[in-house]
Amino acid sequence: MRRRHAASILLAVSAAAALAGCGLTDPYTAKRSQRIPSSTSRSTTKSTVATDADPAPERGGTIPAGARATQRQLAPGAGEPSPASALERYARLYVNWSAATVAADQRELAAISGDQARAQALQAAASYAHDLTLQQSGVANSGHAVAITSSITTPGQWVIVTSEQTTGKGDYAGLPPTLHVTYAQVTRTSSGWVVSEWAPQN
Repeated sequence: MRRRHAASILLAVSAAAALAGCGLTDPYTAKRSQRIPSSTSRSTTKSTVATDADPAPERGGTIPAGARATQRQLAPGAGEPSPASALERYARLYVNWSAATVAADQRELAAISGDQARAQALQAAASYAHDLTLQQSGVANSGHAVAITSSITTPGQWVIVTSEQTTGKGDYAGLPPTLHVTYAQVTRTSSGWVVSEWAPQN
């Protein structure tokens, strides 16, 4: 009897050791450790919040009136005599650029446009200024407008078709010319027509 009892104890101990060797853990211990936040994660969160805080004048998504007026100010000669000429000018600048000039080209687009088109160009200028892939691959784009016409389905919308050729090294080498479609809108200002929305579709 004693031998059988000792054998069963030995078998239970062996089974426990085998299970421990398989990497199984006490689920209650794991749950307890998950409930205790580490001091490292707390301090990291606090420092991130402090670092990413907006400047006082821009907190809550507001921009001072003076800064807003400056952002909306058009460059001299930004306006064009007709919607089509404004769109053709914008398209010409938009499709002709190189890695070395793309940020400046986008800032020029922002200076001759308004609303969504302007905000988009400013964002692109900031992004492309730090794009190492464009610089290292020596990417350049060239092209021209093939067609500029008003939409027959959406009042106030224009459709621009451009033919573009992208060149460069690596993935950008040997790409064929491609047709691109863009939806756009224009706004009449005191100096003439300017592009107010520019939405590439492909």
